[in-house]
Amino acid sequence: MPTYQTLLPSKIYSFLDEMCQLYSKIERVMHVSLMAGEKIGVIEKLIQSEYFVDITTVRNVHHNLKGKLSSIKELQAIQIKDLKTAISGLKKTIKCIDKQSQKKIKQGTSNQKERFIIHQKKRRLGTLQQKLERLEKLLKSGKISLCFGTKKLFKAQYNLEANGYKSRNEWLEDWRQSRSSNFLMVGSKTYSSGNQLCRLDRFGNLTITVPPALREQFGEKVNCNGIKFRYGQDFINIALTQTLHKRGKEYRNGTEKPVTHRFVKRDEKWYLHTHVELPDIPHISSPKNGCVGIDLNVNNIAWAYGDGTGNLKEKGQINFDLENKSSAQITNIFSLAISQVVNIATKYRCPIAIEKLDFSKKKATLREYGSPRYAKMLSQFAYSKFGDLVKSKAQLAGIEVKLVNPAYSSLIGLTKYMSLYGLNSGTAAALVLARRSLRFSERLPRVLYALFKPVDLNKHVWSYWARISRLVKGCRRHSYFGMKIRVGDKLNNQSSQKKRKLMSKSIDTPINPSDISALDVMPT
Repeated sequence: MPTYQTLLPSKIYSFLDEMCQLYSKIERVMHVSLMAGEKIGVIEKLIQSEYFVDITTVRNVHHNLKGKLSSIKELQAIQIKDLKTAISGLKKTIKCIDKQSQKKIKQGTSNQKERFIIHQKKRRLGTLQQKLERLEKLLKSGKISLCFGTKKLFKAQYNLEANGYKSRNEWLEDWRQSRSSNFLMVGSKTYSSGNQLCRLDRFGNLTITVPPALREQFGEKVNCNGIKFRYGQDFINIALTQTLHKRGKEYRNGTEKPVTHRFVKRDEKWYLHTHVELPDIPHISSPKNGCVGIDLNVNNIAWAYGDGTGNLKEKGQINFDLENKSSAQITNIFSLAISQVVNIATKYRCPIAIEKLDFSKKKATLREYGSPRYAKMLSQFAYSKFGDLVKSKAQLAGIEVKLVNPAYSSLIGLTKYMSLYGLNSGTAAALVLARRSLRFSERLPRVLYALFKPVDLNKHVWSYWARISRLVKGCRRHSYFGMKIRVGDKLNNQSSQKKRKLMSKSIDTPINPSDISALDVMPT
């Protein structure tokens, strides 16, 4: 569900301030009651009578609170998973260092360094285990700790000067604004403007129903005109299209889609964030026209277009720099780059293939494994955000997105297509992904069968790519190019009779893989 935003006129800011304070106060009271075990039906009736508001307002607040609590539960589950991965990696590291320590003892040398490292690792292990135990207990209890206004800002009151505050009153003002900075009005397509309390029409007229508690100050309704969205206005207009909905035995006017509004305050200004469901956009893409494969790297997006027969027709690379960029900047960089790829897929009317990756386990063990360069690369690798943007932009253009298993895509690209088409490693891998989405198999080049003895053609081809991957692990990248040439040279140096004999038996009696010198592949 995309969100579009626009700036609201200043004449309704005072009303929105009071409205947000009321909503936020109700939300905090509701959260405390829910964590105390009270039922939502009882809570709704008590809030209605105590704060003098209608039932729809209370349910809007409950909907917003449910979203926050659900997000925290999901985050806790992810944190537990990451902690378990980190603990597992830490235990392996301790075991490995302990073996080194024992080896030094047997050799009669000092193991003081290893003992110190093990001690520090065990201290960290204890800390992680305590965090895991606390999170599991919290998740099991069902009670969720929620700080309205953020914990970071709450803790800032204990060190005012370091956080840029001259007095506690100055901090208190920020704290109150942070706790009352947004509120939600949930949409419903059974109402004429897609929302019961906040009605926006196609001409930009906004009407908000005032809760009974604020009617003495602002009246029954607050109106403003000229509300237009720079982006997404067409989709909002489609959602606001009038239609009939059956409610019981009667029909009533409604809209095509529900229209949900969130009012957000930033830098003393109020913005309207409108959420609408996208209409059903038919796909214009077809696998018969080929596929565009995408390979995301740390500093570029490599793409390759393969036609319906799997042959490369066009390729390219979109460079960018994610280092020291904020989350919003990374999103914008990805968005601009993905738009170019979607335009290419639209040009050829073909789907887009991306890798199905999960870096959560790797990121959780960054402290224990890998070089600093590798850790830095993974920490800024926002693949989930990239995947979401690709799907969103492709959906708007009517382009299908296919998630492809990336197994051995880089290796296959290096050994088969880099020298054939003159590609770099990224575009070669992108071509492999495009071909895989089109259901093309990737057989080994004939020369690579020389590494196996004997060859069982009944096995899946990936079993051979797995053996190739293990065999060349640790080799320089240019060695991949050299395999075909070097083996070919050795074959050409044989006599014609020997050459024919070797070529005829190359599949059944290949070169012994233990004799790696046969390929002249030099390890790093």
